[in-house]
Amino acid sequence: MNGYAIGQLSNAFLTATTHEDPDVRRRADNRAARWSHAISAMANADVMVGSRTPVSGLPAWVTLEVLRGGFATGNAVAAGPIAADEIAEARRLGLDPARRLLFGHYLTDAGLKELYELLDSGTYTVEVPEDAALLTVAWLVRSGDRAGALELLEAIAPYSEKLRFAPKRAAATQSPPDHVFRLSAGDARQALVSRRDRERVETQREALAVWNPLADRVLTHMLELLDGQRLNTRPATDWLSDAASILAEYDRLATVHTRCTKHRRPKDNLAILLASTRDLVEGRTLSSRRLGLLHHVITSMVAKRGIPGSSEHAAVRAAQNQVAATPSHAQLARLASSRLEGLDPMRGIANPSAFSLPVGPSEAAASGIPGGSPMPPVVDRVLARAHSAPVEQLVSEGVIPSAEVLADLVPQISGTVVASTFGDPALARLSAANYRAFRRRRSLLLVNLEKQVQLTELPWVKVTLGHGRGAADEATAVLRRVGALALDAFPATILPNPLIQELQQLMATAGRDIPLVEELAADIFMGRFSDKFRRSAQVAARTLSGSLYERYYAIDWAQIVALAEPTQPSTRPRRAWSRPDWPRARVQPPIGPTFGDLCFARAGAATHDRWSVAHNGAVIEQAQILTTHNLAALVEAGILPTHPWDALASAAFERVARLLALAGQQHRPLATIKDAAYAWRQAVFYLSLVSTHEMLEAVSAARHAHGSSLAMSTLLDGLRLAAVGDRGSDSRMFLGWTTTRHWILDLLPSRMSVAGSAVSD
Repeated sequence: MNGYAIGQLSNAFLTATTHEDPDVRRRADNRAARWSHAISAMANADVMVGSRTPVSGLPAWVTLEVLRGGFATGNAVAAGPIAADEIAEARRLGLDPARRLLFGHYLTDAGLKELYELLDSGTYTVEVPEDAALLTVAWLVRSGDRAGALELLEAIAPYSEKLRFAPKRAAATQSPPDHVFRLSAGDARQALVSRRDRERVETQREALAVWNPLADRVLTHMLELLDGQRLNTRPATDWLSDAASILAEYDRLATVHTRCTKHRRPKDNLAILLASTRDLVEGRTLSSRRLGLLHHVITSMVAKRGIPGSSEHAAVRAAQNQVAATPSHAQLARLASSRLEGLDPMRGIANPSAFSLPVGPSEAAASGIPGGSPMPPVVDRVLARAHSAPVEQLVSEGVIPSAEVLADLVPQISGTVVASTFGDPALARLSAANYRAFRRRRSLLLVNLEKQVQLTELPWVKVTLGHGRGAADEATAVLRRVGALALDAFPATILPNPLIQELQQLMATAGRDIPLVEELAADIFMGRFSDKFRRSAQVAARTLSGSLYERYYAIDWAQIVALAEPTQPSTRPRRAWSRPDWPRARVQPPIGPTFGDLCFARAGAATHDRWSVAHNGAVIEQAQILTTHNLAALVEAGILPTHPWDALASAAFERVARLLALAGQQHRPLATIKDAAYAWRQAVFYLSLVSTHEMLEAVSAARHAHGSSLAMSTLLDGLRLAAVGDRGSDSRMFLGWTTTRHWILDLLPSRMSVAGSAVSD
């Protein structure tokens, strides 16, 4: 564990000290500071990694600062120095700037009245769940549930000095309930304002706008000296006076314009012209070598572009001036950001194209940017991410490019389901905001099959459960909408964990007891599966008995149905293959084979005597195969895509072909092969839900489309044999994880020799 954390600290420190972008360096420096704090907290035993209550003195419901990999830093997000708005509120009330005093104020009649007004107007924001705590107290008091209010206060009051529970005021937000967005208008504005000029582009712009005109001026002055006079004689006084002015102008420009340094190179044309001019002004005779260089420079410059002032030269400089006058992308991005000033910073943008129009006359007059200048693509990209629209529309626009991004946005939809459980509009609005904030919490790294903190564990949620009603119909509708969209839009991608958590919450609200399973991390896998994996596999058995999936992956569903339930922790010593540096519970010997035993056996690792990521990955992949990684559960829940199953299979085959082609060009291809194998498994599942005729048609079409690939043709031939019930002794399953050289490598048209190993790179 410490090794991973130290590695992240090293990466952050390297970026903070070497990256060319100052903003990137600043963010990396902050990240390094957080990792340093986390490592120190672990060393001092202030943080226990792997526990759902990793920070000493803080209960599980407190929102923690969590770094990549699930490492808690030891800090609570709602803690930290008192904020500026808290200080302003304390001054308004005549209080010392202390959180416990503000907390006490909101429990007075005057404070509760303020909270009532916020509840009714919606003029607050819930950035972290703790922001909803005192507002919930106020709602409970107003609704007459004083016992619930006291229960909540008893839970949060001990932390009122350290954590902020006071509400954060903000403008009321209004948007259609089914609209989502990736960036708020405020975030989009900040992203545009923070755009930096590209150094190379601005260096070229400086060369065209500053140094080229100066070079023309110096060349023209030298040509005047050549007109009837030798360069090695003393120039006239007027010439010397003008030359001194040129040199003074150069010194000024060199101080102000520092991007372009070419003029400082001794062999550069402008540098030679300036050095010769300076020698003449200071009364030095030009050496024969200097004279030769000067003649060569003047001749080559005139030959290349013509004499300054000539039509030929003017045409070249006019084109260059036009390029130099073109506004930078950063300038245009800043102008676009100013157009967003009047929008609600907490919501998305309904019509982003209205803010990416070319520069108007009034904007040109105010900014100096030429009127009619079009906005660069970066502005369109940022505004597109702020587009507020139904999730299906954003998928079609490419704003949601992956299932992971979809998972980030689903809480905005699911929040409406939470709100629908409460009849009171104020509590409905508050509960939806709290739900969205809760879903933004980062998951902790947990061991011993511990569960992440659940929404109902928050004290301010627990005390409101009795005030709600069922929302099964609303949850079912959202469940089917989101599940179908994930299948339609990303058929070759396994469901990411955040999306699984959302779907599981919706299933629970809908009253559907169907288990969904998360993807486990191979580097922290402890060799055991929770019982929901067994239950999920049994769902798959009901869906896929006698199917292509069963034949291709050689599954005995009867064996799955007969699996024993896991037993409770006891004193059994850890297995030899377990990683030694993780804390772990011990388990009693099971009665009969368990789901985990079957996964180990199928992975060929039943007696593996050492811990390795590749070994763990192979076992986890077998669990995914047996559970279909939730695909069968979605079908059982009545979630059906709008596209035919065979169309989804064709899309998955297409992605497999692309990934295998990419793997053939990579020096470390095994992670890409793993993704291809997961996409292949999705395709096999989809074809298991169609008739044999449709199945063979889909395989034949894929064979025709990708037959030029030896790897794809081999895979499809094996799948066709499984489709007709003749697997063949030489057919091999396409799996992603292996502890030896992957057999698919020998079928890839690689340009390089690739050493085989586990997918641990």
